[in-house]
Amino acid sequence: MAAGLLQQGMAPQGGPQAPPQAQPGQPPQQPQQPQGQPQQGGSNVDMDPEQGPKQREQLVNAMLETLYGPMLEQARTILDQHQEEPVKGMGRILAQLVTVTWRALAEQGKTAPPGVVVQSAMVAAQAVGEMAIKMGLIDEQDGDTIEAAFMLAMGEFGKATAQDMPPEQRKRYGELIGAIRDGREQAMGGQEQPQGQPQGQPPQGAPQQPPEMRQQGGM
Repeated sequence: MAAGLLQQGMAPQGGPQAPPQAQPGQPPQQPQQPQGQPQQGGSNVDMDPEQGPKQREQLVNAMLETLYGPMLEQARTILDQHQEEPVKGMGRILAQLVTVTWRALAEQGKTAPPGVVVQSAMVAAQAVGEMAIKMGLIDEQDGDTIEAAFMLAMGEFGKATAQDMPPEQRKRYGELIGAIRDGREQAMGGQEQPQGQPQGQPPQGAPQQPPEMRQQGGM
């Protein structure tokens, strides 16, 4: 499958996709500041149906501009170093993109709902995947590797922000990632269980959530 789960969660409500013209070395055009900017404060957990798409567009552009701008050579080096394990290389790059973007908002006293950040990370994962494809590290139809890198990245993101993220946001991230993992396992027939990892659990380092909240993990 070609990153089916990522594409399903990418843009509900007709939200924007990653700019197709974005190529390595050619950052996407700087967007105008939309009115639906990330919210002030740290208590925003659920995505606003009106502002969510605008917030997602803003975060996606920030991540892609970082990837194709100051992080481009570093990203290529990381992928080159992980030719035998592209999931780790892609996951490392994506984790840095998400963490840097999240911290930049926090430094401005702003935050974005977990659903917006997760969806933005999904778009960025596709961009990192395209970079790996161009380097010949993965096949063009290898959506499973991109999805695995996304899950790895979100786990690393959870570790990196463990001390700074409000508890209610950690809980919501746990719900979302748990739901994505459950959907991925169902789509694969539960055949690709990480060793020692119970089925349905978020990746190591990702925020945890109560079992009864697992069924509410969708957006």
